[in-house]
Amino acid sequence: MIHDLQSPKSTHSLDVVLADCKIGTILRSPVHTFSFEQDYRDRGGSPPLSLSFHSATGELRKPRKPLAGILPAFFANLLPEGYLREAMEIHHQDSVRRRNDFDLLAALGADLSGAVQVFPSDRPRLNETPKVRFSLAGIQMKLSITKGNDGPLTLPVGEQQGHYIAKFPPVAFPGVSENEFANLALAAAIGMEVPERELVDRSDCEWIPEEFNAPSEGKVLLVRRFDRSAEGKRIHMEDFAQVFGVDPARKYEGAYHNIAASLNEAVSSAAALEFVRRLTLAAVTGNGDMHLKNWSLIYPGDGNSPALAPTYDVLSTVAYIPNDSMALSLGGERSFKALTVSRWKAFARRARLPEQAVMNAVVETISLVNDRWWHLPEREVVTPKVRDRIDAHIKVMTPILNTCASRGGASS
Repeated sequence: MIHDLQSPKSTHSLDVVLADCKIGTILRSPVHTFSFEQDYRDRGGSPPLSLSFHSATGELRKPRKPLAGILPAFFANLLPEGYLREAMEIHHQDSVRRRNDFDLLAALGADLSGAVQVFPSDRPRLNETPKVRFSLAGIQMKLSITKGNDGPLTLPVGEQQGHYIAKFPPVAFPGVSENEFANLALAAAIGMEVPERELVDRSDCEWIPEEFNAPSEGKVLLVRRFDRSAEGKRIHMEDFAQVFGVDPARKYEGAYHNIAASLNEAVSSAAALEFVRRLTLAAVTGNGDMHLKNWSLIYPGDGNSPALAPTYDVLSTVAYIPNDSMALSLGGERSFKALTVSRWKAFARRARLPEQAVMNAVVETISLVNDRWWHLPEREVVTPKVRDRIDAHIKVMTPILNTCASRGGASS
């Protein structure tokens, strides 16, 4: 579905498109309202835009009424944050007012995460100069890019779409690209689904327009987008802030057992236990940034059935913030050192998962991490200072998490 874009300032409504079919409309008003098309309602909301729009029995619900001046949570969570948001507002300053979510969604809606697209409903203005129009959530500066076979990295313009995400390391966190690269390799080494990734030199990105050239030093991490197929098909996905219908500002609120319970109900018990393994990896490596937006569902195939998305944004934050803690609550605690067997038992109970299966998942993951991390080739790219802090955290956390193997926990 091809659209030319017009000035978002003159746009009063937006068409919401999923799988090349219009499924709803967002109206600009003091309270931005979203409504589904009748034929989409008649189909029972298939394929699903978000679990947040469905009842526990799977029926399509009427969208919640948002607060004044705020986009519905699902769409607000599609917008960029931090440096990328500032860059996009500058890049589209002729049509996007600062801190105006509706304007920004109208400008960037052609290339959002997942398979959803948002276009102005009004008659488009033709012959507009192509601009960069992708949106990626998160505070870290990142760009959606295209990458040819042994060719240069380039920014997609107009309705072109990128197949990779280039993540630029903040000056305040030296070596963060190598940190994440090694942690992704560790996740892959212990059997987790991880996107393709590589480190590239900052000099490979000299083509970046001035407004997107945020301060950064060191290597750039290049990650293959798992919401785009090799053939260019959009694959739908949503993060758990969208699943729970909460605004992006609330991504650090809540508890991990809610994610596990949702996976157990909407996907499978196997997906919920894979989540436990990933949660254990975050605890043992000291990743304090696994908030609601860093866990996602993906809708492969015909887009009707959700699955747990590949793991992403895995790195050790304690390497930079020694007193960091878990992003959300686990069994009533956030402190890494408090994550003994009693916390995991509380987590299992609240997530309605078999206690023994949870304990086994924790212990097996710890064993795999210690079997693979110390000999992992990719750990050698991590700067010595950062690597030493990760190593120290793993050594501290291993006996704490292995309390799950004690009597009353998992079998050893």
